[in-house]
Amino acid sequence: MPHIFSSYFEGAADVLQSHEGWDPGALELAEEVALRLEADLFVYDYSRLLIEVNRSLWHPRLFSNYTIGLDESQKGYLISTYYQPYRYSIEEQIRNLVFEGKQVVHLSIHSFTPNFFGEERTVEIGLLYDPERIHEQNYCVHWQDWLISHTSYQVLLNEPYKGTDDGFTTYLRGCFSVDQYVGIELEVSQGIIANQDLKLTVLDSLKSLSALNSPAISG
Repeated sequence: MPHIFSSYFEGAADVLQSHEGWDPGALELAEEVALRLEADLFVYDYSRLLIEVNRSLWHPRLFSNYTIGLDESQKGYLISTYYQPYRYSIEEQIRNLVFEGKQVVHLSIHSFTPNFFGEERTVEIGLLYDPERIHEQNYCVHWQDWLISHTSYQVLLNEPYKGTDDGFTTYLRGCFSVDQYVGIELEVSQGIIANQDLKLTVLDSLKSLSALNSPAISG
């Protein structure tokens, strides 16, 4: 947490370390995938409770309960200092690759709690995409088929969230055509994401997907 905002989070250590504050295991998985696939890796280094970079500026959860009360100048500072640089760096790299004539597969890697307010989630791996974008649908269907045929993980499409919900990939779809940009969110249960077997499975499955072109990985 940046020092200038640390006072707003006094007594919030437990919340910051919970699934509300970050996605445990997502960074390690993203680093492994980026390394093995020689892909660009983009990382947001702060808790989403500071500002949620995976939400649009209009979204009511852009700021958390800890930062919603900041004045407009402080919120503007969070947007210009943390939110925009992260998102702009990814968008710029995608634009550069598209300019070179490449189709970009953008994997946005997240983890989710297996127990959501007392309800056990059966899904272990979720592949999120926009069903109206044919390349995204084909990519995720083939990915799911591979995972189901090679593992015993419960792999579902557009679960536990919808790929068309507000998020960075949704925004980027509005910037690039179907043929230029394939935006996929990989959601992995925090109950399995630390397993080395899971990491190897994800790597093997991605290598098997011939559609993978110039990937950019964000965690």
